Amino acid sequence: MDWILFWQIVGPIIGAIGSGFLIHYLTHREKVEVKHANMLAKLKMDKDTHIHIEYSFALFYTKGTRDQYIGQIWVEFDKHLWKKLKRYFNIPLIFGGVPMPMSDGLGHGPGDERKLELGKPQWFGSTWSFPAWRTLTEGESKNVDDLLHKLWHRYKIGWKDTYGKTHWKTIHQLKEIEKRGIL
Repeated sequence: MDWILFWQIVGPIIGAIGSGFLIHYLTHREKVEVKHANMLAKLKMDKDTHIHIEYSFALFYTKGTRDQYIGQIWVEFDKHLWKKLKRYFNIPLIFGGVPMPMSDGLGHGPGDERKLELGKPQWFGSTWSFPAWRTLTEGESKNVDDLLHKLWHRYKIGWKDTYGKTHWKTIHQLKEIEKRGIL
């Protein structure tokens, strides 16, 4: 058998099989999106001086066929800004530049996962408060306000599914706010 004739017969068959696999992959892949991400960080100076951070977002399972469970959630802030805030507040350094675990019960043992259902958002969120080392001067308060304002402009949300895959999404909150027409 001539090699040219062989490849004229086998080539289209291999191409058809490859195209079939590609179409199957594209139509059956899993897709989870982050929706409505919102984070607020502010300086509070009431009885005591502290920074208050709260965030919320929804994970939205938009495409797929397998059950999706979320086992762990993390938030990661800019490590340089976080180190600057560490000078003024009693915060764990691990929180900046390293994933900060969400404290709503996920990831503390078997059975803590939340199931994502196709087309239904699952909401996540948490709140933290970190006390100041000492009373801040007016100049330090302004500096901290500026740092906190920059902190929520860009951050990352991470989650681990039950299949062991870790996903990260960078949130550009200022762009999201502008896109939604809030500003």
